[in-house]
Amino acid sequence: MASKKVDLIKLKQWQQELSSQELHVALAALKQIEEIGSIQIFPSLIESLRASAPMQVEHAILKLIADIQSEEKIDLLMTAIDVEKDDAIRLKLLSCVWNSKQDFSNFLAEVVSLSTEGDFMQALECLTILENMSGPFSESQLLEAQLYLKEYVESINKDQDQRKAQIISEIALFVKEQNEGIDADLLLD
Repeated sequence: MASKKVDLIKLKQWQQELSSQELHVALAALKQIEEIGSIQIFPSLIESLRASAPMQVEHAILKLIADIQSEEKIDLLMTAIDVEKDDAIRLKLLSCVWNSKQDFSNFLAEVVSLSTEGDFMQALECLTILENMSGPFSESQLLEAQLYLKEYVESINKDQDQRKAQIISEIALFVKEQNEGIDADLLLD
């Protein structure tokens, strides 16, 4: 019980230090978090990004998020990306996904959806994430991804960014290739 209370006190201290206006205080807190941290601090890291942390602190936070090796982080990061309203923060969080050494293959459909919702840069980040996914992908994930792509194609107009349309085409090709792999596996069974 005592260790849990210490943990809560430490978490509160880190939260305060992360929001410090003094660069050395925030960076020292991040170093401590990296050494003895807990996934419980994850929401505070996201909040610090939203609070316009100094560039050096922001880079350290993004590196820390990418370096966290926890299955729980995958879900927390994808949820944070999904609910993030600020496009710039969402792009930074997406870069944490592909900079991470973890497998986000279970989020194929979500990443495809994100690619269709955002601008060119978001679509490009999503393509990079998809290309780094190791798979295998479930049939339901592939079908859901195809649905998102179909909805995008049906809603596209001539005034939309052609660069983004090209990236979405590459994503569609990636999903098609993965789907053909599943169809081939079914034929072998």
